[in-house]
Formats: sequence, structure tokens, C-alpha cells
Amino acid sequence: MGRSGGVAFGLAVLALTAGVANAQTPEGEVAAFRHHRAAAVTALRAENLDTAARELAEAETFIPNHPGVMILQARVAAARGDGLGALIHYGRYGGAGLVFDVDGEEALADLRTQPDHAAAVEVIAELIRSNKAPVGAGSLEPLFRIDGAVLAESVVRDPRQDRWLVSLVAGRTIVAVADDGTVTPWLQPDPAASGMVGLAVDEARGILWATTAPLPPAIHGLAADDVPATALLQIDLETGRVMRVYPVPADDREHGLGDLVLMPDGAVIVSDGQSGDLYRLAGPDQALTPFVTGVFGSPQGLAVVRNTLFVGDYSSGLWRMPLDGGTPVPVALPPDQTLVGIDGLTTDGTRLFAIQNGVNPQRVLRLVLYPNHEEVGIVVVLAANLPEIEEPTTVTLVDGQLVFVSRSQWNGFDDDGAPRQTDLPPALISRLPPTPEP
Repeated sequence: MGRSGGVAFGLAVLALTAGVANAQTPEGEVAAFRHHRAAAVTALRAENLDTAARELAEAETFIPNHPGVMILQARVAAARGDGLGALIHYGRYGGAGLVFDVDGEEALADLRTQPDHAAAVEVIAELIRSNKAPVGAGSLEPLFRIDGAVLAESVVRDPRQDRWLVSLVAGRTIVAVADDGTVTPWLQPDPAASGMVGLAVDEARGILWATTAPLPPAIHGLAADDVPATALLQIDLETGRVMRVYPVPADDREHGLGDLVLMPDGAVIVSDGQSGDLYRLAGPDQALTPFVTGVFGSPQGLAVVRNTLFVGDYSSGLWRMPLDGGTPVPVALPPDQTLVGIDGLTTDGTRLFAIQNGVNPQRVLRLVLYPNHEEVGIVVVLAANLPEIEEPTTVTLVDGQLVFVSRSQWNGFDDDGAPRQTDLPPALISRLPPTPEP
């Protein structure tokens, strides 16, 4: 985003961080956050900075350390003449490990000219520079690439055939990849297949569970009316043939199924990043039914740790809930951290591992849970600021290593789904150990 006036630029940041589900009316903390954030936007447009500051502070009580709110709080404080308050918010943003354009930040540039604040500005600038340093360069290992404009979304291991399966949005397909990197077609053509998104292997049943979603039709080369609706697909793991299609229960909202997780009892939980809901498939002969409604803004990655289901909500962070349902609650974090912008999520049975692509820098994280699962005690950055990490998406754990789509190509397509260039860098699948490099 280009440089512009401080408060006006902040309004643009808030618009971008609103997430894909602003048209929803969920209940609870996400809805309250959005209410106060919208009130702040209204106040800013009326140039009522005091009200804007109060509303932003209220919004933070529901989603602490939201990146868009923190940076806007700094700009509003500077515009109100509260230099110290502005520096505190800029420092919080940097303390969360995030990056912004220090030289292009007009409010910070103004503070640099003030003798009382110049030294603090330099400390913050140094913090932001340190947040730009590469992390994990000695540990990250590219596994294989997929050439062409394919838009890779998910990767899983098929243990029966010792191969990888990768979902491609642009190709409306799933490909098989051998350990030597050889890519072959796998999913049999089916009229239910739109952009292929989430994957989960059900080895006991010989099933690959996959989600398909009607992403911008230009990606698929189809007319808008011809793009299949979002659905969960049951695919034969041996043949790649679609065996059954599970549509989302009909209503008047937009839907887009994405990530999914296989539960210990064999049920499948699926996230809908458009409606904000979770759905459950109790078994192959059942239908998708609502599991959680009216809570999340844009749920993405899912992971099971013992008796707890963890949900990464792109718009608000990490949540937890009992496996059999109930009310999700936010997972407490260290006071200087943010997990807004989580996409992929997996676990080794004790710790969580997350792909956070909704912030700058995009990161691979290890989240150490307290034994009660109610809090994340430690957030460790395993990889960030590396050329191999470009719009990363989903992650899985195979043979003690994190395997993830490190370059998905999402930023290579415009809002209508058309490629931005003819020679996109290949999609990239990479491997990373679950502990930091020494």
C-alpha cells in the first residue's frame, strides 16, 4: 500500500484488516470487536480523534494486539498530540515481531523531529529492523516445486503409496508428487470439483477428504455460472475418484469451505472462511451439519490436541473448544503476541504449529501450550523473512518434520483470479524441523 496521510492511511488499514466476513453478523467477541472498530472508523471520518481513540481501546479488549488496531492507535495518538502514547503503540507493534515501513510512517517521522521522542523513535526503528532479519534460513529445505500458474493450497502425505498429494486451486485438481519431485495428475475429473482447497487423509477408510470452493472464476477459466458450489468431497485414496459430495446446508449466505481435520472418532470438521461457521460430518453416510455458528469471523486451520479442538480464526486469532462441541473461547497469549492472520494449523500432539500469513512478516510459528490448554505460554518463530516463504498456506507434520506450502502463488493472482504475470515463480513445498535452529 502506498504512502498517504497518517489517519487516512489508518482508515485504509482498517478496511483491509476487516477480513472477508464483514457482511456477517456473528455474536460474541468478534462481533463486539467489529462494532467498536466500525465506530472508530466513523469517528475518524468525522475527525473526532478522542472518540476514535476510545473506540479503538474498546476494540482491543475483545481482540488484544490486533495489528491493524495497534498501528492505527499509534497514528491517532500522534494526531492527538500524544507522542508518548504513539510511541507505546508503535513499540507494541514491533514487540509483537511485526514490520511496518518506518521511513514511510509520517507520524513516526514527525516524532523523530521532537527532541523528547527522537531517541525512542530510533529504538523502535531498530526493533523493526531486527524483525526483518531472516529466521530459519539454515533449517528450511525446499522439497519440490510445481511449475505453472497452479495456486497450490494444501499438501498431505499418502502413506499407502509413499507420495505427496497437493491441492491446486487454479487447476481444479489434486496432483500426486513422488519423493523425487515428479508431478503426475491424480484427481479424476469430476463436475463437483471447483478450486481444490483443504485435504485430510483418512487412511483407515482409504479416503482423502477434500474441500472445493468457488474461488474467482478466472482462476478456473470458467464462466461464473459454471463454477461448482463449495462442498466436501470424499475421494477414493487408491483411484483419485470422487465417491461422494457433501454440500453445505442451504441458506442465503456466501460459503467457502477451506481447512478440515479428522477427529479421533472419525468425524470430519470443516471450516467455512466465508460464513464464519464450522461444519461436522459424523461419518461417510451422513450429511454436513452445523457445528459452530455465529462465533468466528473467518475460521481457517484446525488441530486436535487430546480433548481440545483448536481453531485458527484469521480475523481474531486462536480459539479452543471441546471435541464434542460447546462454546469456543479465545486462547490466552503472552501479552506481547498476536495470532491474527493464522491460516494453516497442525500439532504433534502436544504443541501447535501455525502458518501466519496475515501479518508482515509472514511466519511459521511454534506455539507451546500450558498443560490446561487454555493458554499459549511461548510463541517461537521458526521461519520468517525467507525468499522461500511467499504467501504460505497450510502445514502438516510428517516424520517429525513440518511440511508446508511455502509459496502458494496467491499473490500472483489479482482479485478476479487472473494471473498477474505469465511467468509466475513455481509453487513450492518446503520442510522445516519443529524446533528452532541453534
